[in-house]
Formats: sequence, structure tokens, C-alpha cells
Amino acid sequence: TEQFLLYHDSKIQIYYAPHNEYINEKASVFIIGITPGWSQTQIAFQTAKNGIGMCNTDEEICFKCKVESRFAGTMHKNLISMLDDLNLQEYLGLKSCSELFDKNKSLLHTTSLIKYPCFYKGKNYNGHTPSMGSVDILRKYIMEDFSKELDCVPNLKLIIPLGAAVEEILKEFFEPKSAQYSKVLWGFPHPSGLNGRRKIQFEEKRESMLDILENGIYPRQSNIRTF
Repeated sequence: TEQFLLYHDSKIQIYYAPHNEYINEKASVFIIGITPGWSQTQIAFQTAKNGIGMCNTDEEICFKCKVESRFAGTMHKNLISMLDDLNLQEYLGLKSCSELFDKNKSLLHTTSLIKYPCFYKGKNYNGHTPSMGSVDILRKYIMEDFSKELDCVPNLKLIIPLGAAVEEILKEFFEPKSAQYSKVLWGFPHPSGLNGRRKIQFEEKRESMLDILENGIYPRQSNIRTF
């Protein structure tokens, strides 16, 4: 609705949604998407509405919106499957990376390069058409909001960009020989069910991603944590 419309032109519309307002400043794993899609937006607004009805605080509402809506749908299942296939759970001392979204969510922060839901010609924006770097309003959100959010999470050990479009932007932020560059899991595919080449991309980059993890981002945990 126009009440939540932040920006629009002939092709691009950006709307407010509450699920990227909460920042987990103590996180060690940072997963970065392109922009919230319609499914996540719908869940976030319903969660916020319920929280207001229960007289929750703004912080509680934003936290619940984050937890309930991030990577909703098939993306959630695909994301966990790929992370488990890389044995990230062993580095974290977990049984499965699904715990990052549940009882061990204190380890995880998730966000999008474009903080608020962006739509192109009325459909979920895919990060490629047009490219994020070529549109002034999209670059503004990335360089201002995302840059500030990155600075708010100082203890990161692993940064996971979801797909090539996110990778391209991160390469503008991190110098190749910098400490942050070495923390990025380069080559991780976008987990969307619409990404028909997801499995092929994963297999093509699997060994290099395993190398990134093996080269000391995380010491392996000998014991599975219990909480």
C-alpha cells in the first residue's frame, strides 16, 4: 500500500517492512541476501500485527519479525541443506545448521543488501535486472544502510553471500587481502527454488568453499554443544 511505499519510479518500488530492523550485534555468522521477497514481507507484517496486539515492545516485535520471516519457504530448506553439506555445523559445534534458526540463533545475523522489500515491475527483484550497482537508489541503500549494519556486527567469523549478485557488491566492500575478504564463503549459490542452476553451482564451488572453511575460519568443535 502507499502507506508503506518508500520509493518508486516507472519500474522499481521499495516498501517498508519490519524484519530487517533488528540487528544481532553478537553474531558470528552473517548471511546476506539481495532483498526481502513478498513471502517474507507478508510474514513480517503478520508477525508485527500479532505483536502489537499482544502489546509487545518495538524491539520484541522487530526480533520476532526477523526470526519468523527470514528465508521463509523453500529457501530455508535449501539453505540449511547446503550449509550442512559443507559440514558448517561441525565447525559451529551443532548437530545441524537448522539450529542457527532455532535454539542457537544467537550465533546468526541475517540481512539483505537492500534492507527493505524491492520489486521490479511488480515482481520480486532478483538482483540482476537491473544490476544493483547500476541503480542510484539501490546503491544508496547498500552504501548507507548495509554499510552501517556491517559495522554493527564486529565479531563475524563467517560471511555468507547468497548468490553472485551479492558477491559482486561485497567485492566492492572488501579488499582481496583483507581479513574480512577471507571470511567470505565465496561461491555460495542463491538458495531460491527459482534458481534452477543451484545444485550445479553448488557442486562447481563445493571444493573451494570447503577450502575456505578448512583454512581456519573456524576451529572444529570436538563436542556437539547442548543448550
